[in-house]
Amino acid sequence: MSTSRIFADVFVSPARGLAAAAERKSILPPILVLTVVSILFAAVLVPRVDWESVARTQLDMVPGSAQLTPHEVEEKVATVRKLGAVSTYGGAAVGSAAMAVIAAFFLWMGLRLAGSRPGFLPTLAVASWSLLPGALARLLLVPALLAHPAVDPRQVGAMAPWSVAWFLPAGTKPQLMALATSANLFSLWIAVLLAIGMAHVAQVSRARAGTVVGVLWALATALQMLAAGAAGAAGA
Repeated sequence: MSTSRIFADVFVSPARGLAAAAERKSILPPILVLTVVSILFAAVLVPRVDWESVARTQLDMVPGSAQLTPHEVEEKVATVRKLGAVSTYGGAAVGSAAMAVIAAFFLWMGLRLAGSRPGFLPTLAVASWSLLPGALARLLLVPALLAHPAVDPRQVGAMAPWSVAWFLPAGTKPQLMALATSANLFSLWIAVLLAIGMAHVAQVSRARAGTVVGVLWALATALQMLAAGAAGAAGA
């Protein structure tokens, strides 16, 4: 099966497409697509981030920041803008590959604990191709970014109408916002693809593969909620 056919099948016939990707141990094509889309998304996002608001939020966490001169505040904003741009583009460049490897590792470990023996490279192939809906989500979010001249990077997830976070009011607790951001149609789509693909790789039922994927998703969401709560406590 050609790479272009696998791309099509992942969206229209995922069982066939992911099985072919796993058998070929195809990893690079989806990672390249995800990375290119992430960089393009970063190019739209970075100029629209309200870096001054981000910098002032960080300054509010530092004792004695109220005594800073306007010039010192401007320097802080400039530093945050530069570091924010570098980290955003850096994350876009390596984030997709890192996410695929991390997801594959935990899927591989989880299914081994569940009694199967999946190969790591086929697992990595399934993880890489299953993340493709994330690229589509970023592309669909571009119009929302273009409509906002000043964007809070912490609220980007809430700008997506396919996310539960979109329906929450401003001032929602960070932990609840993290949970709501994780609960979206594209995350569900990715989870379904992972379950379908790993059922083939591990030679287990889709129910068992889906259970492993669900447990891992719950753990990842819990970690995001803890991180959001810690960040909110620091800000308070």
